[in-house]
Amino acid sequence: MLNLSEEAIINKIKNRETFTAMIDGGGFTLKIEKYEPVLCAAIHNGGNLRPELTDNCLLTQAERYYEEDPFTASFVDQQAITLTANDSRYEYDLNRNTDECVYETAWGKEVWKKPLSEETIATSKEKHAQFYRIVSAVVEALAADFGQCVVYDNHSYNYRRHERTDLPVFNIGTTSVKSEKWRPIIDSWLTALQNMKVDGVEITAAENDIFYGKGYLAAHCHGLYDNVLVLATEFKKVFMNELTGETDPVVLPSMQEVYNKTVKQHIKTYYSV
Repeated sequence: MLNLSEEAIINKIKNRETFTAMIDGGGFTLKIEKYEPVLCAAIHNGGNLRPELTDNCLLTQAERYYEEDPFTASFVDQQAITLTANDSRYEYDLNRNTDECVYETAWGKEVWKKPLSEETIATSKEKHAQFYRIVSAVVEALAADFGQCVVYDNHSYNYRRHERTDLPVFNIGTTSVKSEKWRPIIDSWLTALQNMKVDGVEITAAENDIFYGKGYLAAHCHGLYDNVLVLATEFKKVFMNELTGETDPVVLPSMQEVYNKTVKQHIKTYYSV
């Protein structure tokens, strides 16, 4: 794998080169095996913290892991274009806007032993902004080549904290989608999720049931581009014990395989819509 600067990554995209690279500093990894109008993202997959943040953090690694989205990158790792965050959302949350991406408290817990310096916050915000410059470079290239593109925005959620027992295994959030022209693609994605057969779990899928697609990746793309659709898709953590972090040896590998196949099949559907 290459380690590249932001400028070098953007130049490769402009030249339509295929590559796999980690950004200098390690914040994220971009893979482009071929150019097609689809980007698969896992923006909360990572758990890395800069050393000065680790030393100042009140939360244990296990506490941070609980709120992160482990394994989400593995559900799309067979796709041609993937963008995976390596840093923890506790360093900067990529699903919040740049001004609000650094936590002081999160889920009712204080995060830092002492307040972060302005310099530390600025560093985190710049890494966040850099990530979105790369997002824009990718989707603009794909839209230029193909007229439009779809972003599969993959997340997971803790369900045991909720009183409801009927929460969907998959939820698509679409409230930030501006145009009805995307409705056939959204409907076909919901149907594809509902038809998944995963070992060890009965699959259910819904739209705007528990999450509504109000995260910043969707807001960024839908706010700037009329020809980019973000499918903000949440996975119920049925593939792991959300409290202990232990993975389910049956559900996880099955879901990894089936979800990857489902995305590939839906991409074919997208081409035909």
